[in-house]
Amino acid sequence: MRLLVCFFLLSQLAFAAPKHKVILGVFAHPDDEIMVGAVLARYAKQGVDVYIAYATDGQRGAKPFSGIPNGEQLGKARREEAVCASQRLGAKSPIFFGLMDGDLGAMTSPIGKNTEAAVDQVKQLLDRLHPDAIVTWGPDGGYGHPDHRLVSDAVTQAVQASPEPYRLLYVELEANSLKKNAKGFLKEFYGTEARYLTVRVPYTPADLKIANDSFQCHASQYTPEERQEDMGFLDLVYQGRITFRPWFGDQKSDSLFY
Repeated sequence: MRLLVCFFLLSQLAFAAPKHKVILGVFAHPDDEIMVGAVLARYAKQGVDVYIAYATDGQRGAKPFSGIPNGEQLGKARREEAVCASQRLGAKSPIFFGLMDGDLGAMTSPIGKNTEAAVDQVKQLLDRLHPDAIVTWGPDGGYGHPDHRLVSDAVTQAVQASPEPYRLLYVELEANSLKKNAKGFLKEFYGTEARYLTVRVPYTPADLKIANDSFQCHASQYTPEERQEDMGFLDLVYQGRITFRPWFGDQKSDSLFY
């Protein structure tokens, strides 16, 4: 009898054990995750389940130095790079929506078919993973890339249609820091005023090193010199804290002016 009671209590404890927290990053292309790599590395080390989803395989992002042409060959290479990057970050195997690079905003019949396909896949991920936090591009898409912007739209649409109160965060670069510190590829990025960036997640040099190690996987997109420098450029702008803008505030009012 005692054994049965012990077994019952242990089974109840196991059933009641809290699940790991879950972070879901949704981006347009393999390599977009570098914007939040240090924070993903930090949480993965803490035992958080980190998932990264990509709307496209980046099939049209050919760089002359790589020698890989646009199309299936490049898509395959970039999927492999995403797997490598996820492993080094400590994330789960990456998720691919399989949409065509550059076509999220294409004129289709019915209108918006590609973006809606992304919305549907995000909804499926929400239903399966029930993430505690979701991160994606902000409305500016970083530097205005249409696929980045539309992935942000798709994630937002899926979240605001869900009965669950998901925590959605847009990764943004603080305008003043960007103006003072931007180098290399970051010179093309848009900035967001500091007052909107109310979530600032710190990372350590060790987290940054992991993120940099994962960045080295993206050899089809960056020269060895760029892979040596670009994570350092991000660190200059972030100053040890990756900045996010929450999608939804909780202010209540009966006036447009609060």
